[in-house]
Amino acid sequence: MAKMFGRRNKIDRALRERGVPPEVAAQESVADEVTDGPYDIVDAPGDLGSYMDFGALKIKVTPGFEVRLEMAKSGELNGVSLLRAGTIMQLGVFAAPRSGGAWEMIRGDIVGEIERSGGEVSEREDEFGPTLIATLKTPNGKQAARFIGVDGPRWFLRALIAGGVAHDDEACAPFLDVFRGIVVDRGTDPKPVREPITLRLPAALAAQVEQASADARAKAVAQAQAAAQARAAAQNTGQKTGQQAGDT
Repeated sequence: MAKMFGRRNKIDRALRERGVPPEVAAQESVADEVTDGPYDIVDAPGDLGSYMDFGALKIKVTPGFEVRLEMAKSGELNGVSLLRAGTIMQLGVFAAPRSGGAWEMIRGDIVGEIERSGGEVSEREDEFGPTLIATLKTPNGKQAARFIGVDGPRWFLRALIAGGVAHDDEACAPFLDVFRGIVVDRGTDPKPVREPITLRLPAALAAQVEQASADARAKAVAQAQAAAQARAAAQNTGQKTGQQAGDT
């Protein structure tokens, strides 16, 4: 069964959300339980000033990683990935049932899809709970992959690590460290189960994207004006040539 991560209080959060009064024994058993993440926003460890704030995902990006953003044509942020030495970690956060268990359901879907496409996959238990270790069949050949999932309070966090180090625990450690430190801020809006939770660009990146968009729009306008001027000049030249030919 997948684990629920984050620092727990005396009253288990899952029980609280279902409105079920916890037993005294249950209170005592979780009172001092501390986990290492990923975290829910209410359990975030210390100051988040050094984190990149993508709204629902707050990520502490360590040196050596390149952040890649998946942007929709509408300008919305669809996904965040981290690239390091030829291996990429794609992150996604989704709405989940109050009772948890999303990863257990989704694992089966992933396994079925990999097997149908001709890949290989096995499951093992690690610090984050059940993890899928896979070899994917792609148009460019086989690719090593690792799927990690964590159930939180009404959210589910998934990571796909794909590339050379995905099967190597030691070499994969920098990716796991970043994943472990993620803070999820689901918000309070009701969402269907498995629906992606809205991401947003950090303020600094949003300003850069807006400036880049403005520059692109200005360039497009300038190019259109230059093309119009060129067409007008060509038309004028053609008219003059025609007039000269008539005079002759």
